[in-house]
Amino acid sequence: MNKIQIRAVKGDFIWYNVNGDNVNYLLYGSEAYLVQKKLDLLIKDHVKVQDTMNTIVYDASENDFSIRKVIEEASTFAFFSEHKVIIVNNSVFLTRGTTLSEPELKELEAYLAKPSDFCSIVFIHHEENIDTNKKVYKIIKKYCREIHEKKLDANEFKSFLRDQAKQRGLQFDNEAFNELAARLDNQMVNAIRELDKLKLYGDKIKTEDVRALVSRPLDSETFHLINALMDKDLTRSLHIWNDMVVLNVEPLSFMGLIASQIRLMYQVLSLHQQGYHRQEIVNTLLNSNTKVDVYRVSRLLNLAQAADSARLLYILNVLAQLDQKSKSGLVDKKFGFELFLIEATR
Repeated sequence: MNKIQIRAVKGDFIWYNVNGDNVNYLLYGSEAYLVQKKLDLLIKDHVKVQDTMNTIVYDASENDFSIRKVIEEASTFAFFSEHKVIIVNNSVFLTRGTTLSEPELKELEAYLAKPSDFCSIVFIHHEENIDTNKKVYKIIKKYCREIHEKKLDANEFKSFLRDQAKQRGLQFDNEAFNELAARLDNQMVNAIRELDKLKLYGDKIKTEDVRALVSRPLDSETFHLINALMDKDLTRSLHIWNDMVVLNVEPLSFMGLIASQIRLMYQVLSLHQQGYHRQEIVNTLLNSNTKVDVYRVSRLLNLAQAADSARLLYILNVLAQLDQKSKSGLVDKKFGFELFLIEATR
């Protein structure tokens, strides 16, 4: 089986041309923009004009999903075109906790071993958490072309962002561009949306325009707050929290995000101290059904190395006490969160 990894170049893609081969695919990755662009190219490669007769979509996350229906459809001639594409979206059976029955696995393997020459199946999973030990993955890997769309690293994302801004005629000075990149947190779909919004504002964008029009994603703010906590910087911590108050972020929800990230930091740091490399850490966490990628692990590991396990556990304990007091009404949620910041930055 061919494993294909394609990277973004200047906002577009290096595409592997299948030259008309009638093959089936596994397409996965956590960056929705890259996955959708690749799917569009796959469909275009196999059908001249996309419509509901030659492009059929199934959602594997729905309760009534059946792989048998997919196989039956794939075995039925395309009446209004020479070729058709079946998209199996949200292929959750590739992850832990969901599976196909043994008879379904046998039917799937039998079909993929001798597929219809008039149909291509594209199995899509929008996360990185594929369980490579599962039988269904091994079957699909054996017979399908695997396309893994990895998230862009920081430099690739900035290149993509510059090209997309240029296409829209937007002009940034270095400070404004860096501020925009920081607020987008390597999210390509969000980048497209925010650039379109900035285009409505004007062509020459200043730093204050970016700060006024583009809000940081909550996950990014969580990361920046944890960074401030690790630095024991109370002023910066309170500044970030005040920004969240302006955005009407609910304190308990924000506490939950912080606790989740710090628990993950603890896991990452523990595995690193055991001698695991970054990709090995990712694979270990994915096998425990934790949604991560190398980029996220790298960010958290860099943060975690500035602290130690005892400090991370201490912050988690302070958060747990605050959560209990807030939910029981013993302390005001907003005031309690500010007390937590004071305690955690000592």
